[in-house]
Amino acid sequence: MAPPGSLRVAHFTDTWVPRRDGVVTALETLTTAMDQLGHDSLIVVPRHHGQQRSDGLLRLPSVPCGIAQFRLGAWPRHRHVEQVARWRPDVLHVHTPGFIGLLGVHAARALGLPLFLTYHTDLHAYVDAYRLPPHVLSGLLRCYARRLGVRPPRTDHSWSPKVYRHTVVDAATRLLYGSADTVIVPTDAVLQRSRVAPTFPRLRVVPTGVALRTAPPGSRATFRRRHGIDVGDPVVLYVGRLNREKGIDLLTGGFGELLRSVPNARLLLVGSAHDGRWVTKLLDRAGITDRTVRTGQLPPADVAQAYAASDVFAFPSRTDTQGLVVQEAALAGLPIVLADPCLHNTGPLAGVGMLTDDHPVAYGEMLARLVRDPGMARSVGQAAKERAERNSPQAYGQTMAAVYGESVARQTLVTGLLSA
Repeated sequence: MAPPGSLRVAHFTDTWVPRRDGVVTALETLTTAMDQLGHDSLIVVPRHHGQQRSDGLLRLPSVPCGIAQFRLGAWPRHRHVEQVARWRPDVLHVHTPGFIGLLGVHAARALGLPLFLTYHTDLHAYVDAYRLPPHVLSGLLRCYARRLGVRPPRTDHSWSPKVYRHTVVDAATRLLYGSADTVIVPTDAVLQRSRVAPTFPRLRVVPTGVALRTAPPGSRATFRRRHGIDVGDPVVLYVGRLNREKGIDLLTGGFGELLRSVPNARLLLVGSAHDGRWVTKLLDRAGITDRTVRTGQLPPADVAQAYAASDVFAFPSRTDTQGLVVQEAALAGLPIVLADPCLHNTGPLAGVGMLTDDHPVAYGEMLARLVRDPGMARSVGQAAKERAERNSPQAYGQTMAAVYGESVARQTLVTGLLSA
């Protein structure tokens, strides 16, 4: 039996394990923390052959789209809404704007339940990075509007493809997020990058809590031995997808500069690549192929060992809204090098780590400073660790439970007034 005051929250995400990304990590953290507080969670996801079945998962049919284990979930239908309704949720929370996310918005309207949406992603950067055709985006926008029973927003085709893509994204964002009871953003970086997000009527900034990935004793030597890295080689680590929007070109160029002064340094790339040939070309162009280790996507336990095996953490992205791996690296005590002043100045780690210009020479020089000065690296890493420890998953769960509760109480009050 559920404890008094417990909540039933149905989450909707277009990305789920075995795929790994920030949305998956954030949602796993949130649902675990909510469970510890006595609340119940249902996660609606695209079905994938590599997934484990669970009572807490509603797995809908899906098809692969050829991008880093990403799958397109089923188009929202009435039977899917009925499946959600049978679970009897109090709140619906949408985390992504794909078909599963659209189902969440549609279900909230159909069931008359409070709707939360989290703005996890810099959508403009993604549609540009993957060069999505504007006419495809415009067609999807019309389909979304029809599914929600509203008139499709008008968009101006006369602009350049890039401007038109952004116009369509803004219109889709207003369509989905504008109907939410509450919009959650993880950092103020979202508000600085998005033209639309600051206009939402009820907006809450709630940083995602991050847990320490613990590694067993001896992990540094074990991981290095497994991947052919010498004991004395300084290691620069990157964790995340090896995609264009992540600033991989800046990292490879910067590491090439680092090798000029620290020729025994190694670059460790942990994460999947949508276009492996593009990554290979970047490594060849920078002349760092033989000094780079590419592991592909690793399970969480191995990622923890990668942090333990490294000396500096590189985060070259200029499009991330929170950078959960930055917090993970901080908890591991690694000094961090960023190139995005917006992210550096906001969020739970605001002001810590080393900020540099988004130019390979400047980025490489900052990496070299930390590699050549272990004392400075320890000091920077310790400051980041102390700050990251304040942003615990438990505090994150408590904050979100309170925000959900406020919404449920508000709806109960309005319903009572209308029925009086």
